[in-house]
Amino acid sequence: MTRIISVLNFKGGTAKTTTTVNLGMGLAMRGHRVLAIDLDPQGSVAGWLGITNYEASLSEVLLGTVEWPDAVARARVRFDIIPSDRHLADAEHILVEQQAGPSILSRRLSGIAEAGYDFVLLDCAPSINIMSESALHFSRETFVPVSMEYLALVGAREVIIEVLRARRLMSGQASRVALVIPSFYYVRHRKSRDTLAMLHDHFPGMVSDPIRASVRLSEAPSHQLTIFEYDPDGPGSEDYARLAERVAANDRDAFRRGK
Repeated sequence: MTRIISVLNFKGGTAKTTTTVNLGMGLAMRGHRVLAIDLDPQGSVAGWLGITNYEASLSEVLLGTVEWPDAVARARVRFDIIPSDRHLADAEHILVEQQAGPSILSRRLSGIAEAGYDFVLLDCAPSINIMSESALHFSRETFVPVSMEYLALVGAREVIIEVLRARRLMSGQASRVALVIPSFYYVRHRKSRDTLAMLHDHFPGMVSDPIRASVRLSEAPSHQLTIFEYDPDGPGSEDYARLAERVAANDRDAFRRGK
């Protein structure tokens, strides 16, 4: 069964794209087929992975000029992406004028759950717009990266409010907050430890091990490499490998329960 996951926080700089790219790679390295879809006009996913010559992007899929399989680009072994670029912002304006509604992703990506992917990761922009609303309607899980600062906690709170609203509108069929991912964690900083404790208090059982702040992790995108390729023995690789194992383990648990 394909798991469709939104990676979302309405605060910028919380490691959403970092998590999408490196979690996706970590899952692919474990034998899973992964598709990452970039819902941000900045197009960071393709840029990070060095994908520049693609046939089509998400904007064309949303406007119906191409079908979604024609926009899929191979990034790594078992790891594909649907890229975005600045044209996505224009497409969003058109969709709003057309009153496309939050079901647009579900319609345009119809059949993706039968395409053989184990995981579909939606890298969302840090804003409440038609793309983030549509992601919550299309996905069944939301992962919320939270950097160790107050505004990121506020952004996480807004995500939860939006998730609850989407679930009300769809009678419980929209996404649910499944995992909170602490990011930019400094082991020796009291603020990081206090923020992590606060997350555990607010989201018992839903908080992953933290992703430690790392210079190598911040350098990896400039080399167009995942952390596993750029610093395979470093803390970033260790942390994202642990996260991928937790996500994959949750998948195995759901399979055993028949869900």
